[in-house]
Amino acid sequence: MDYSLLKQLLDQVEAYEQHQQVSHSAPAKLAHFAAWLHARAVLTPAAHEPHADEMHRSHETVEVQISKLVVFMNRYARVYSRLALAGTPLLTIDDFAYLASLYRAQPLSKTELITRNVHEKASGTEVIKRLLANGLIAEQAHATDRRRKQLTVTPEGHAVLRQVVGRMTQAAQIVSGDLNAEERQQLLYLLRRLDRFHLPIFLAPRPESFEELLLQWEPLRQPAKTER
Repeated sequence: MDYSLLKQLLDQVEAYEQHQQVSHSAPAKLAHFAAWLHARAVLTPAAHEPHADEMHRSHETVEVQISKLVVFMNRYARVYSRLALAGTPLLTIDDFAYLASLYRAQPLSKTELITRNVHEKASGTEVIKRLLANGLIAEQAHATDRRRKQLTVTPEGHAVLRQVVGRMTQAAQIVSGDLNAEERQQLLYLLRRLDRFHLPIFLAPRPESFEELLLQWEPLRQPAKTER
């Protein structure tokens, strides 16, 4: 009996366990290993793959395509959610996300709510202003620190949430496209890994230049090199 495939699989399991240790990831699960193996063995293009346009090849890297497609996915989601929210006081997917996240964790300060939604302060403040103006959230003094303000969802806001949550769930189903259940778990695993990578960069003090951002980013990506 030929055990070559089994030997290859064991080598991959060993590489995955080393990756988990170095990157301090969560305990290994079969679904996570499957997603990691799929990304490593199937999604990584061959180094010798021919391309007619050398200039295009040098710029249209895997990383560039990932960035572009992530932006596209955001645009698709915004189109679907805007239709789902039509006829309600919620204008954008951000309005819904802020209202829903506040409902789950109220009360929150403005800064806490903006941070939970991974938003720049100016953009997040505009969302909060809209929700306040529409009476969907309320602002009151902190229970122990009168200098601080806290936000809560009003009964009107709760009613709007109940009205739209079903349609927004359907919009999320559309965003997931024709991926089967296993593929959705794989994608979720990879997106969570990216979120864990980027969130510390986002929460850190803003770099003053792109060069400073690169210095901030480089140490965080070092563990990934051990997979090669």
